[in-house]
Amino acid sequence: MNPAHLSSSPTAERACADEALAQLTQQLQLERAARTRAEEQLDLRNHELDEALRQRHDSEHRLRLALAGSRKGVWNWDADSDLVRIDSFEFDDKPLPMTCSSSGLAELVHADDVDALRMAWRLHMSGARPDLDMSFRLCLGEHVRWVRVRGSALERDGKGLARRMTGTIKDVTSQRHAEQSLRLMAHAFSSTRDALVVTDHDWRIVEANEAYCRLAGAAPNAVQGTVLTERLNLPALAPLPIGDEAAWAEVTEMRRLDGLRVPVDVTITTLPGDHSGGTYLVSLNDISEQRRVEARLEHLALSDAVTGLPNRSALENQLLRQLDREQAFALMYLDVEGVKEVNDSFGHDAGDDLLRQLADRLRTILPAGTFISRWGGDEFVLVLAPGSGETEVRSCAQTMIAALSPPMKVFLNEISVAPSIGAVLVPRDGRESGLLLRKADSAMQAAKLRGRDSLAFYDGSLDTDSQRRVRMHNQLRLDAERNGFTFVAQPKVDREGHAVGAELLMRWPTAAFGMVSPGEFIPMAEKIGLIGLMGRHALHAAAQLAARSLQVHQPLPVAVNLSPKQLLQRGLDRQLLLACERAGVAPAMLELELTESALVDNMTIIEPLLQRLRQHGFSLALDDFGTGFSSLSYLRHLPFNKIKIDRSFVMDIDHDHRAARLLAHMVKLCGALGMSTVAEGVESESQFKALLDLGVQEFQGYYFARPLPVDEWVARLSARPGEPPHLPT
Repeated sequence: MNPAHLSSSPTAERACADEALAQLTQQLQLERAARTRAEEQLDLRNHELDEALRQRHDSEHRLRLALAGSRKGVWNWDADSDLVRIDSFEFDDKPLPMTCSSSGLAELVHADDVDALRMAWRLHMSGARPDLDMSFRLCLGEHVRWVRVRGSALERDGKGLARRMTGTIKDVTSQRHAEQSLRLMAHAFSSTRDALVVTDHDWRIVEANEAYCRLAGAAPNAVQGTVLTERLNLPALAPLPIGDEAAWAEVTEMRRLDGLRVPVDVTITTLPGDHSGGTYLVSLNDISEQRRVEARLEHLALSDAVTGLPNRSALENQLLRQLDREQAFALMYLDVEGVKEVNDSFGHDAGDDLLRQLADRLRTILPAGTFISRWGGDEFVLVLAPGSGETEVRSCAQTMIAALSPPMKVFLNEISVAPSIGAVLVPRDGRESGLLLRKADSAMQAAKLRGRDSLAFYDGSLDTDSQRRVRMHNQLRLDAERNGFTFVAQPKVDREGHAVGAELLMRWPTAAFGMVSPGEFIPMAEKIGLIGLMGRHALHAAAQLAARSLQVHQPLPVAVNLSPKQLLQRGLDRQLLLACERAGVAPAMLELELTESALVDNMTIIEPLLQRLRQHGFSLALDDFGTGFSSLSYLRHLPFNKIKIDRSFVMDIDHDHRAARLLAHMVKLCGALGMSTVAEGVESESQFKALLDLGVQEFQGYYFARPLPVDEWVARLSARPGEPPHLPT
C-alpha cells in the first residue's frame, strides 16, 4: 500500500463530503424556494377561489333580491326526470308545488289555456321558437291566478330537442285585472254619450273623449293641451282638494270653438288613487235640449200645443178666479164631431189642422170676455163672462152651431163638423170646478144623444159616465178606507225559467162596477188624493207576501210599484220600514219600482229619498225604462239595482232589427253600470230567446205565467220547499 495514497484519502473524502453537502444545501434551498413559491401560488389560488365564491354568493344574493323585488320565481326542467322545479316563488294566498312532473303541473292549468301552453312548449322544445313566453291561468282550489312563464333551453340533443330548460315565473293576476279594468274604463270613457275630460291640476286637458270634441266643436287631436277653464264659465274655480269625491258640480255655460255658448251640467271629481297634486275627471252634460224642453213645458203649462188656446191648467185657474168673485156665470162643454174621423182617415196632421181652424173660428165669433180653452182631443170648454146665464148660453150655442156648419178645407178636402154642447150655470149647478166640469160633460153627453148641433143643460136626472165616475169616486174612497182590494202576483223568472220573485199588483173588485181596471182607478186615486192610503195597503201586502215566502222556505223578493205622488209624501221611508217590521222581513225582501215620469220634475226631492232607501237595504228598480225622458244622468246619479225594459221594446224584438240593436245597447249599458235588466211583457218563445241572446237576466210576461192570486203563488212556492219553482211555458 502506497503511504502517500493513504495520507491523502481523508482530505479527498472531506472534500467530497463538503461538495456533496454544498450540493445538498443548494438543493434544499431550491426546494425551499420552490415550496415558498408553491405556497404563494396556493395562497393566491385560495384567495382567487374565495373571491370567486364571494362574488358568486353576492351574485346569487343579488339575483334572489332581484327575483324577490320583481316577485318572480325560477323554474328548471330536465328531460331525464321530466320534473319541474320552482324556487323562490309562492302566491300570496295559495302555495304552488315546488317540484312536480310536467303533466302534474299541466293539470293545474285552466282548461281554456292548456292547448295554447302545450303548443308553445312544443314549439320551443323542437327549436321552432327561440324562447318560451306564455301567460296562462293556474287553478289552485277555488282560486284562479294568472302567471307569466318565460324561459329557454340550456341544452339540446343531437336532434335539436331541448334536454334542459330554465326560466322565470311571475304572478300577473293583479296586472291582468288592472288591464281588464283599464280596458273597461277606456271603453266606457270613449263610448259614453256624456262628454268626459281628464285634466291636470292646472285644468290642462290630458285626455278627452269623442263626445267632448263634438260638444266643443273641435277635432279630436285639437283639444289635448288646451285649458278647460278657458272654455267654461268658471272664473273662480280653484284646484280641488285631493281625494274629494263629487267635490264640485254646477250648471254653467261652455263656449264652443265656433263661438256658440252651450249650457252644460258640469261635475268635477278627483281621480281615485291620484296623489300627484290633482288630476281631475270632468263630466259635461249638454243640457241644451233640457233647457229647450223646460222652456217648451213652461209654455205648454198654460197653452195648448196644437191650437195655442189656454189648456186645462189655465182653465182651472180661470174657474177659480171667477168662482172667487161669487158672481153668476155659465160654463159650456163643447165636443166637435168629425175630428176623430179626420184623424183616422187623413192622419193626425190633418186633424191638428182642423183643430186650429176650429180654434180660429171660436176666437172670431164668440163675444168678448169669453174664455176659450181646449180640454183635450176634440173637446173645448168655454167660461162665459161674469153675469152670464141661460140666455147668453143659448146665444153662444146658436152662434157656434152656425159658425161651424160651413165646411172647412183640410188638405184639399172639404170637412164638415157638428158640435154637441153641454152647459152648467153657476151657482145653480155648484161652485166646485171639478164638479162643474163633470156636470157639463154629462150635459154634453146628453146633447150627443139628441143628435148633431145640439145643446143640453145639466139636470139631476142625467145618468151618464159623469155620474158613474162620481159614484166610483165615492166607492173608491170607501174601499180605500177599509182596504177593499185584492192582490195578485206576477212571477219573475231567470234565464233558466226558475222563479226569482214576483211583482205585486192591485185589483179592485166592486159589486156596482165589476172588476175595475188599474188603468182607470189608479189615476182616479191620484186625482182625488187616495193614492197614499192605497199605496200603504200595497206596501203591507207586499211585505206580508214576502213573509209567507219565508215561511215556506222560498225567500223570494216581492216587487211593488210606487206612484209619483207616493214618492213626494213625507215619511215614505218610515212607512216602508214599518211594513217590513210588522211582517218580520228584511228590507231586502222588497223591491221598489218607480217610473221615469216620477223623476222628471222632482229630482231634488227624490234623489235623497232613494239614497236613504238603498241605505236601509231596499232594492230599487227603474220601471218602463225607455218610455219617458230617459237620461244617463238617472242611471249615473240614482242608486238603482235593476232596470225594467218596457214591453214596447220587447214586442218587436224578434223581428225588428233596430229594436234589437237598441235593446242590446241598453243591456250593455246597464251591465257596465252594475245594474241587472228585467224584460216586461214577454209573450212568445221567440221573444224569450232573442232576449236571452242579448243578455237580459230576468223576465216577466204571459209566456211564463199570468198574474196569480197570492194564495196560488204561495202554494207553488210550498210545493217544492227550498227549490225555486220552474214556471212551465
